[in-house]
Amino acid sequence: MSQEKPQLKLEDNFTFACHRGLDCYTSCCRDVNIFLTPNDVLRLKKALGMTSTEFLHKYTDLVVVTDRHLPLIQLKMDESNDKRCFFVRSHGCLYYADRPWACRMFPLDERPDAGFTIVADPQKCHGLVKGDDWQVKEWLKDQGAIQSKEADGSYDGLSGHHLMRDLDITNDQILQMVVTALWDVDGFRKMVLNSSFLDKFELEPERLDAIKTDDAAMMDLGYDWVRFGLLGQKTLKLKDQTEQATGSN
Repeated sequence: MSQEKPQLKLEDNFTFACHRGLDCYTSCCRDVNIFLTPNDVLRLKKALGMTSTEFLHKYTDLVVVTDRHLPLIQLKMDESNDKRCFFVRSHGCLYYADRPWACRMFPLDERPDAGFTIVADPQKCHGLVKGDDWQVKEWLKDQGAIQSKEADGSYDGLSGHHLMRDLDITNDQILQMVVTALWDVDGFRKMVLNSSFLDKFELEPERLDAIKTDDAAMMDLGYDWVRFGLLGQKTLKLKDQTEQATGSN
């Protein structure tokens, strides 16, 4: 019978190291579930020099979990290379500076009660035995996990919103629209600028100019659109119906 892993608080200490001197180096980057936040996708697509649409198609899978109210975007593993992450080589991660939040957290994971647990197995992850002494909050700061979490504040706020508990998104079209708005900043930009979106919603001139080139501004609009459509919040302003009718003639 397995024991529950001990809970850690921000002030607690743990032992860990990860470097090429350990014979287990990069083994944690194989056959692992890494779920990407919208900000993770934004950073990685920029690092790879591709659009978010291309990145999502090539490197991710859509995962729908019944007890979650938003879909999940999972990083694919390379089936032709022992299920290793596509971005990992023997010397380490090719895009370490832009690695996902989950990678920054390792070997820790968040608990629902705001604590942390060590998810790695000491028998496989030798850095838990031969590592350095870290305080949890110092580790998170050192790895950029806190900064990454703050950048995804809108995502955490949406996924944890109490109104999301009553939603059951099963319509494939709605699912894809949510994915596009939250994770596919380039695809959403195309939709906004080349569809009837701007005929329906009123955007300030400054915001309209910003979304054409600024990915962060485009992502903010995606959050507003999802909150408007799923939660009924007044995050966007509809154009006057008379104006819409006149403009369509």
